[in-house]
Amino acid sequence: MFGAHGAVPTTGGAAGEGEEEGRQAVQTFVWASWMTAGFFNPTTSWTKQDINGLSHEITEWADDPFGTNMVAPSLSPSAPQYGCNNLLETGDPTVNIGFAAGTNTFDQNAFSDGRYHPQDEAFLPWFMRTAPNHVSQPTQAGPQAGTRSWAR
Repeated sequence: MFGAHGAVPTTGGAAGEGEEEGRQAVQTFVWASWMTAGFFNPTTSWTKQDINGLSHEITEWADDPFGTNMVAPSLSPSAPQYGCNNLLETGDPTVNIGFAAGTNTFDQNAFSDGRYHPQDEAFLPWFMRTAPNHVSQPTQAGPQAGTRSWAR
């Protein structure tokens, strides 16, 4: 992916240890790169543009800001390069799966469709291996099948 999220210790102690009020011992972060439409093959990798990496990292950071939420290990069907992971990485199972939304007036080039391309994310039932998946399966029919939800 084109970003990362995590938690790192700060250089000072938490409040109550002689530091100014509100100072925390750990700081969480998220970063991602903006990918111009057409940087990757727009036919085979259309989701890898604009906010795709950012939406992947922000969602994972929001679900597990400290990188400590453990789940049953699983393989990512769309990204086997991740191997067997036991962290709550909601974007890893859905790498290269996305949708078009909104109006992107910033990135206008020959390969742009004029929309933003957030990444689809896996919900808790995917990690719990729940069947049937009552969270997302009802949305997996129709014109936006799988949009904003994903099941095994």
